[in-house]
Amino acid sequence: MALEDFNTAKKNKNISALLNTHKIDIVFAVFCIFIILEYNYYISITKVPGHDAAVYLLNARAWLTSKALDEPFRPQLISWIIAGIWAINGSENWVIVKGLQPIFTISAGIILYALLRKYKGSLFAFGVATLTMINGTLFMFSTQLVTEGLALFFLVLTLYFLKSRKENYWFLAGITIGLTFASRYPIVVQALAIFMVESIVCRKPKLAIRTIAGALLVVIIVVLAIYLKEGAFHTALAKDTSVSLLLSSFYLKNSIDIWGFAFLLVPIAFLYKRTYADSFNYSFIAWFIVSLLFWSASSANFQFRFAIQYTPAVYFLSVLAIENIKKSSIRHDSIISYLSNIHSYLKSLKGKYKYYILGRW
Repeated sequence: MALEDFNTAKKNKNISALLNTHKIDIVFAVFCIFIILEYNYYISITKVPGHDAAVYLLNARAWLTSKALDEPFRPQLISWIIAGIWAINGSENWVIVKGLQPIFTISAGIILYALLRKYKGSLFAFGVATLTMINGTLFMFSTQLVTEGLALFFLVLTLYFLKSRKENYWFLAGITIGLTFASRYPIVVQALAIFMVESIVCRKPKLAIRTIAGALLVVIIVVLAIYLKEGAFHTALAKDTSVSLLLSSFYLKNSIDIWGFAFLLVPIAFLYKRTYADSFNYSFIAWFIVSLLFWSASSANFQFRFAIQYTPAVYFLSVLAIENIKKSSIRHDSIISYLSNIHSYLKSLKGKYKYYILGRW
């Protein structure tokens, strides 16, 4: 009897220790379940596909038949996935694929959490991953049958593979870079920025060559498949490819609407030497800067959804700023004063441009 009580007590102690060790992991798992339920609700009330979704559905049908693509300049990976599901199911029913995007968006969040948990700790990972997954723009577009969640998934997976420093993983990173391109053509710029930084930090040309080989393999297959189908390969409409050296301030003016007040912490992260002391941070810094400059260089086409794929970098820098503040000797009232000044400046911009560039806040 005494031995049985001892074993029971020991088992309860082990369970308690396990729960205490993984309490943030458990909270994150509960959070993921909540997000899944939210997606399920909003997708269930969607009765008809939007314009972009309809185009991807028509392109999927075209791949299953001899018909020409409805809009051949669109990235085709999502249409290939839809066509594959339809072929297996034996029915071209859009209802069975309308929940496709959240699968990739939630998976991207889980991969991001797993990566940051390993290198930055579970609390840091929880902050970045949850902020990313509840971002309003990302959530809204992930309820639709478009390419944002798909591209984000392969972009985050690329980062995960590159951070591993394993030879086979770097080849897989090349594959995911190619799939990022196939998901949404412009996002490959962000994937390449991350790859270049990790290649410099790693200093192993052999690994970089593996990645390049994997990326080229996928890109060639993608381009060739579309060329054989249409007799040409286009990545965008002509009006969407014009760029200007005079960068737009659209994403800075609308930063609060896109990322929330967490964006105000991003400049703080760049003020600390700790930010640059850890080479792990370099990819996120480059990810944010390159993406912001790339999309701001457009001459005419500016949309909130273009900021989705570098949203994890924004929240990474925001949480990093909080971590740096916590570890520094800077007084909290100085930080509050800084945020207040930034807030006032943004409000002055709103008044200057005479329209709701920052929304009603």
